[in-house]
Order: sequence, then structure tokens, then C-alpha cells
Amino acid sequence: MLYSFPVYPSSVDRLAAISAQLGMGGLTVMVDNVEQVKLLTLLASKSGNPPLVFLKINMGSNRAGVPPHTPACAALVQELLLSETVGSCIFWGLYSHAGHSYASRKDWEAMGILGAEFAALHDVALAVRKDRPEHPLVLSAGATPTVTTLHHPDFANANRSSNGNHAHAAADDVTMTTVPEEEEEGAAKTGLIKALIARMRADGLTLEVHAGVYPTLDIQQLAAHACDATYLNPSAVAITVLAEVASVYPGRGPGSTTEALVNAGCLALGREPCEDMGEVKGKHYSAWGILMPWGGLANVVPGPRFPAVHGGWQVGRISQEHGVLAWRGAGEGEVGGETPLTPGQRVRIWPNHSCITGAGHPWYLVVDSRNQGREDEVVDVWPRWNGW
Repeated sequence: MLYSFPVYPSSVDRLAAISAQLGMGGLTVMVDNVEQVKLLTLLASKSGNPPLVFLKINMGSNRAGVPPHTPACAALVQELLLSETVGSCIFWGLYSHAGHSYASRKDWEAMGILGAEFAALHDVALAVRKDRPEHPLVLSAGATPTVTTLHHPDFANANRSSNGNHAHAAADDVTMTTVPEEEEEGAAKTGLIKALIARMRADGLTLEVHAGVYPTLDIQQLAAHACDATYLNPSAVAITVLAEVASVYPGRGPGSTTEALVNAGCLALGREPCEDMGEVKGKHYSAWGILMPWGGLANVVPGPRFPAVHGGWQVGRISQEHGVLAWRGAGEGEVGGETPLTPGQRVRIWPNHSCITGAGHPWYLVVDSRNQGREDEVVDVWPRWNGW
């Protein structure tokens, strides 16, 4: 189990109990400050097992981590090697999370960020190897936009394996197609990453990619354009919030459009915006969710030019329990009026960020769209591990 937050004093007892239950090699923690290293000794003594440790590297999102190529990073490497020598931890590897990749807005743009992640982790790994030439290390990089770029057609024959703790991925990859004008730029980026991966493998380093929202995706990932629309489109989004229309308000919206009330506010959907990256603010998508075409409801879905181009029924405003649906037009090149909504009608909402949305619910009701004629039949229920 990876506790993906830099370790802090009040976490030690709980982590020790988990480590004691899982046994040797069962718990991995993170550090990004030399003061945290002393907690590793405490954790090891309380659990009976030295924890595996990732050194968290800050790649520009400035959320957590120590910047590479800095005295602070070098000092932390030395402290971890010393801690490992005395048996307080196992220096497992280097970890980065490029959260700023969520601001990408062009197909495959996040691939360059993935390359920068791997390059920085490789540099730090070489610094570790100066002191311990044969030291094994896992280099773990990624966020959902950067990991998703590994679907690029220049990667082929995906080769993935698992060691029981972490999923390891090789960018040797998947057969796909891309639009011609993107091929040259994409080939240059993939070529750099392939060369970098080859060097890291030659150095005996283990490579890993990780991503939190990758299994379900969401509206934010459609906005980030990690892949082109052939592979990243609304049909790939695997999470919705089931809500009910409570009331309808004809003429109340801008330009005398209709608004409607649903029983899903920020407690159900979260309050995670898709950042407006447009040159003229207020033009790009900035709502809190989009209605999925379902149950007889037709709606505009995000297309290749989303979030710059958008329309249809969107969650325009939210408060704690209330979601207000707003009509944003028939979509690019389309004509026609509003798709009608009626009180009592059930709707499914694609959320902006499924991580935050999921945290507001005790379980997932699982349906299988492959079951023709029974697409809405609940085939399983997955309880969530919730709580702060």
C-alpha cells in the first residue's frame, strides 16, 4: 500500500498498524523534507517493518515534493541512504506527480511533461548512484494526462507487469492512428521519451507510471486532450452521478433560456472547476458537469474542440445540495431549441473531477454498457473507502 502524502507525526501510529498487518514490504510512504526521515525510524520500530520510501520530487505543480537539482534534494538523498543503512527504511525510489498537466489543452501536449518528469527523476537517480552504484530504484512518474499520452500511436506493443506493489509500464506500447498534422510533432516527442526510457533501462532502473483518475476519466480529462478524440472522448468516461430533476424554470436563464433544478449540488458533484485557459475568459466550458445523453435525453457532448466549443445542458451553478442546469446552446454548427426537461426526470451527470465526486458517495453502482438492452442493470456494487 502506498500512502501518497508526505509522512507526518500523527500518521505514524496508524501507518505502523497497517504495516504490522501487511508485513514486510507491504507499506510505502513518501518524504520530501529531512525532518520526516526521523519518523521512518519511529515507524519501523512501532511496526517491526522498515517502510519502503519514495522521495517525492516537485516537478512544477508546487503541491508537494522537493525540487530536483537543489541542495535540499541532495541532502534528502543522503539522509535516506543513511536511514536505509541503519535499517530504518528501504529507499524504494523517486516519485513525481505532474498535476500541472491538467492545464494542457492540445492533443498529446502532456507528453512533453511526462518526458520532463522522467528526465528529472533520472537525474536524481544518477545522483543516488554516485554514492550507491548498484542501488535499485523505482522511478514513478505520471498524472492522468501524462500517462494517457502513452496511448500515442508511435508507442506499440504495450508491455506491462506488476511486482505486487506497483504497476510497472514500458512505453513500447499500442498500435493506433493519429491525424497527419500531428504526426511530426508527436514523433519527435515520442522519440525523445523512447530514447530516455532506453537510457534508464540501461542504467538498471525500474520505470513506473501512475495515475489516479485513469480508470474512470472525467470532464477534466476531456478538456486536457492527453490523446486525440479517437481515443479520448465521452464514451471513455466511466462515471456519472444519477440525479433527478426537481423543478423547471422556463425563461429564468440568460436570454430567456430555461433552467432546471437537480438534487445534486457540490456535495454530490464536488466543486472542482475546469480551469478556463481561453484567451477571452468566459467563453470556454466553465460549468460543474454535463448531462450525459441517456434515458431518452439528447444532449450536446464534448467534441474534439472542447472545452473551447461546448453546449447543451450543463450544471451551471451549484450550492450545497442544489444543482442548477443551464442550457448553453445547441452546439457548434447546430440549430434548434432546448432539449426539454421535466420534473421527476432522472439524469446522469458527467462530473468535472471524478476523484472528488466519488468521495461524496459510499459506493459505486456498476453497470455494463456491453449488455445490450440491459445497459442500466446494476451488475455489481463497489464500496468506497471514504473519510479524511
